[in-house]
Amino acid sequence: MNYARMVIEKEAPEEYGYDRIRFNLSESSIADQKLSDMGLSLPDLTLFYGEHRGDRELRALVAAQDDGLSPDDVLVTAGAAGALFIISTALLSERDHLAVVRPNYATNIETPRAIGCAISYIDLDFDDGFAVDVERVAAGLRPNTKLISVTCPHNPTGTTMG
Repeated sequence: MNYARMVIEKEAPEEYGYDRIRFNLSESSIADQKLSDMGLSLPDLTLFYGEHRGDRELRALVAAQDDGLSPDDVLVTAGAAGALFIISTALLSERDHLAVVRPNYATNIETPRAIGCAISYIDLDFDDGFAVDVERVAAGLRPNTKLISVTCPHNPTGTTMG
C-alpha cells in the first residue's frame, strides 16, 4: 500500500505548531497538555497497553445498549481514525467502489485509495450551504459500490442532515 498524505494533514496544527496558530476555529485536536495543568493529580494511575478490543466492562456497557449484542460484538478503538481504518480495510478491496461526499476525513479517502479501491467524489458546495444532494450521491454509485462515506455532523462545515 502507498499512503499519500493529504494537504490538510500536512497543515495540521501538530505539524505546523500550535504556538504559531492565533485563532484555531475548525481543528478538532488540541495541544498536548499535562494532567497537572488541568488540576488533576493521579499518583496511583497505572498506564498499560490495554486489551486489544477495548476494556471488557466498557464493551459490556456498549453492548447493553442494544438487544442481542454481547461484549464480543463490540470493538472499542482509541479514536476515530483507527475505527475508520478498520472499516475500510474490513469492507473494501481493489474490486470495490467507494462514493465519498467531501470534504471528508483523510482516513476515509486515503485508506481505500491505498487498498486500490475505486473512488468517486461528490463535492459539497458552499453556495448550497454544504447540503448533501442525494440525487448527486445516487449518480455517483456503481454496481460495485460497497460503501458511501458521509460525515454528519459534517467536519469542517458543521452542517447536519435532517
